[in-house]
Amino acid sequence: MFDPRHLRDAFGTFLTGVTVVACREGNGTPRGFTANSFTSVSLNPPLLLICVDRSAESFDVFTNSDGFAVNILTEDQAHLADLFASKRPDKFEIARWREGRMGCPILEGVCAWFECKRNMTLEAGDHVIIVGEIQHYGSTDSIGLGYVRGGYMSLGLERSAAKAAGNGFHVVVGAIIEHEGRILLYEDEKSGELYVPASGLDGEKGSLQKFQSDMQAQGIRLTVSSLFAVFENEENEQQSIYYRAFAESVGSRGGDFRTFGEIPWDRICNHAVKTMVHRYVSESGRHRFGIYFGSDRDGSVETLVK
Repeated sequence: MFDPRHLRDAFGTFLTGVTVVACREGNGTPRGFTANSFTSVSLNPPLLLICVDRSAESFDVFTNSDGFAVNILTEDQAHLADLFASKRPDKFEIARWREGRMGCPILEGVCAWFECKRNMTLEAGDHVIIVGEIQHYGSTDSIGLGYVRGGYMSLGLERSAAKAAGNGFHVVVGAIIEHEGRILLYEDEKSGELYVPASGLDGEKGSLQKFQSDMQAQGIRLTVSSLFAVFENEENEQQSIYYRAFAESVGSRGGDFRTFGEIPWDRICNHAVKTMVHRYVSESGRHRFGIYFGSDRDGSVETLVK
């Protein structure tokens, strides 16, 4: 028998897109969930498929519905992926959407959407495969949101990072990692300064995959939530990319998890990191996060939830 966690990790090495699948209950109430188990099937006839977990709260709704919509999220819609992956009852009050021609919820600003009628349902272990026949669709030029190894990724951001690296910029990729209300900080053995964990701090080129592998080697298993900050330092030709992440498990090696009140601000390594951590603490209190774009000294924050 395979270890379910190890098998999930193996599946997770496959880069997928991120969608929100939505339909209506019999009484008209909109329902939706985040899914990366979406596949195009046929052009003639136009078919696609989704997979629904038997343990999902909306399982009966989707397996009995005559139709559904698939919304492919853009690279700046990770907040919608998080929203529809949650059990919040007000998802469709927060998200902006409209009714499709069949009445299915179509989210605003997505890369593409497909409104389908149910063609067939297939039993598949702990999931059910629902094949939909596309009735209506639309698409834009936006770049899609990616998902790999338990975290979101942006192709546009990766291209930007690659371009920066190609121009001689060194790339650092890290995350503010939270666990039970505490964030992870590491201490430099020589200077005693504190810093946020990242790959690329050792002079090698950083990447999200390398960062997650490094954390796992220290016994810290992560779920990467969303992008948090992207900034450049022209003086040392470094581009930094930081995410928000949550630790599912915590090892005994590495840094210390500190409550917000225990953070010694005067020991944080530099102005940019100190500002980033301070913003995280502030935005955590409001439960509204944004993404910082700019330099290590000046930039702007784009709010995720409008």
